[in-house]
Amino acid sequence: MRVGIIGGGQLAQMMIQAGISLGLDFSLLCSDQDESAPPFCLDTIRVPELNLEILNDFVEKCDVITFDHELIDPTLLENVPNQKLKLFPGANTLRFAANKINTRLLLEKHNIPAPKFEITHNNAQLEFAIEKVGYPCVIKSARGGYDGRGIYMIESPLDFVEFNRLAHSSMEFVVEEKVDIDAEFATLVVRDVFGLMQTYPVVHTLQTNSICNEVVVPSGLEPELERCATDLARRIAEIVDSVGVLAVEMFLVKGQLLVNELAPRPHNSGHLTIEACETSQFENHLRAITGLPLGSTKLIVPACAMVNILGGPQFIDLNLSRKEALGVPDIRLHLYNKQYRPGRKLGHVTAVGQSSSDALRSAQLASKYFE
Repeated sequence: MRVGIIGGGQLAQMMIQAGISLGLDFSLLCSDQDESAPPFCLDTIRVPELNLEILNDFVEKCDVITFDHELIDPTLLENVPNQKLKLFPGANTLRFAANKINTRLLLEKHNIPAPKFEITHNNAQLEFAIEKVGYPCVIKSARGGYDGRGIYMIESPLDFVEFNRLAHSSMEFVVEEKVDIDAEFATLVVRDVFGLMQTYPVVHTLQTNSICNEVVVPSGLEPELERCATDLARRIAEIVDSVGVLAVEMFLVKGQLLVNELAPRPHNSGHLTIEACETSQFENHLRAITGLPLGSTKLIVPACAMVNILGGPQFIDLNLSRKEALGVPDIRLHLYNKQYRPGRKLGHVTAVGQSSSDALRSAQLASKYFE
């Protein structure tokens, strides 16, 4: 079976790594920029811009298609012949999960708890929306925002004046109340082509500048709230009809879980499943989209932690850092084959331990060699 992946970043790289053991073949359709996966896939097509003709040709040569990212126009996907039989996740799932306006309206329709919000379609509507939501608030680009991009913290009218000066008037935004967050969590649910689901243990995520930078499991969340997080994720997966991995990010606010964002693909918060669980998120994603039985998502270690390796302000020698980091016991290193750039995700470190705090200390120690 040939799996086509649209996008060539680190998620595609780790999918390919997981798929080798399953005997799958891969084709990549990605940009002509520096990306992680192409060196590991013989059949790679690089294009400066995606159009329907290129997409149709790619879909025709593959048995199923999945995505390394959700930054693709669902309308384009809807024009692909047999798209419902070959594209996973499908166009409707991407429409709901990849656009923050659609996500918020869908959650509201199904009474799923989320921060208070207003929708704006141009800058002229922003002032009224902020008046309704109140200061402080968060302005989020409807599309294209991830890893802190497209997210603007507005503490006062002066911040809004500066935002208005810089923002594009044609952009659509979601204006949300800035909630007092006690902690952040994520739940990954994998749903196959037959509607069967497996859910991974809830993880505790720690953010730096709106980027998910550290992840630990067990989450430390109370059992009742962990069950609530799992139930919410499974319910949302059914609502958006996802196939493959769906990540549901959540805030804990005054003892209540609020859904923050959805990601219809393998996710940064699930990287530690490679070492922590019987079946990684990448293998289960491939199983789900190809009709293979889903694997167990149970933990196989007492605790696990992941820390991202981000490019710092100054260039570092990755070869030297790699040698030093691998000297830390009980860690695993994953590098993404990317050229160095400040703020860029260059890889991650995973550590196992007897407790979440022990594992996190080991992962942090190894990651510091890349600073």
